[in-house]
Amino acid sequence: MAKLSIARLSAYARPEAHLTKQTSHGAIVTLVGASLAIFLFLNELGYFWKLHRVTKMSVDLERRHDLNINMDMVFSAVPCAVLSMDILDVSGTMESDVNFARGMNMHKHRLDSKGKQIGKAEYLTPQSQQMIQDGMGGGMMNINIPQAMKHLTEMEDEEGHHEGCRLKGNMVVKRVAGRIHLSVHQHQIFMMMPQLMGSHHIPRVLNMSHHIHEVSFGPHYPGMVNPLDGFERIIVRGKQYEAFKYFIKVVPTEYYSRLGRVTETHQYSVTEYSSPIPADSPLVASVDIMYDISPIVVTVNDRPPSFLHFLVRMCAVIGGVFAVTRMTDRWVHWIVGKVVK
Repeated sequence: MAKLSIARLSAYARPEAHLTKQTSHGAIVTLVGASLAIFLFLNELGYFWKLHRVTKMSVDLERRHDLNINMDMVFSAVPCAVLSMDILDVSGTMESDVNFARGMNMHKHRLDSKGKQIGKAEYLTPQSQQMIQDGMGGGMMNINIPQAMKHLTEMEDEEGHHEGCRLKGNMVVKRVAGRIHLSVHQHQIFMMMPQLMGSHHIPRVLNMSHHIHEVSFGPHYPGMVNPLDGFERIIVRGKQYEAFKYFIKVVPTEYYSRLGRVTETHQYSVTEYSSPIPADSPLVASVDIMYDISPIVVTVNDRPPSFLHFLVRMCAVIGGVFAVTRMTDRWVHWIVGKVVK
């Protein structure tokens, strides 16, 4: 009796075998329905495994670490001894590649007139400047004269061979608005020492043609786009020289991988501006990269939907196919019956 009571709860009544009848049109409907179910199942499975990128923006309320900048640029007409790099920010920090700067892990490689690297070793800029603190919040610049003269000799030699320079590496800067100044302005040091110049002369380089292999702020994640990567500006001989400026808005970004790992990095947008430099002008050619930090943080999430959500969709697909197939079979059976009669 207990077994009979439980059987009454079944929603799937089983007819006796002698009361069922299999037809050829029913088999065709069944095969079509099974094929449709398999197709939809594979489609849902592919949708579950493929990339599901969800991006959202919010106000950045966290106190984040320092900013890491990656750079890889080629200057085809500026020798490594002539090329100078400064980092300045609104907090008053000023670092250079000739003053023992901390956090500046930049490397220079000499290039010949055809753009091929000269040797395997990097070029080391003579350390001719060093800021000495006086213990009262101030400081004075100490000039190493032998290193300065060595630097001047290398400038003349590389400029005479029409060399170029590849600047590659990374630097850690404060998380405030700042500027990366690529120029030849360090020659002003020698302007202050005319009595030491002797027969030397300061090369005047105005052609700041450059090719940007990479400018990024932090690690890379799949699908990330850096607008300046692959960008170049070439000044043909005989044309007017220009100073280049890039205004960059850096946006903090948090990337969540499919496995839930978090990568903190930055995206950015850029605006370009250039100004002409007459050949007789006292202005110095330069490439300036001005960056500022956005107060908005972008969250990029590549995690797929939950497995439970996947099971719900599977049940809906399979159940819907069988329901439609059963209804189709009834209609086909009714139509066939009418035609036979």
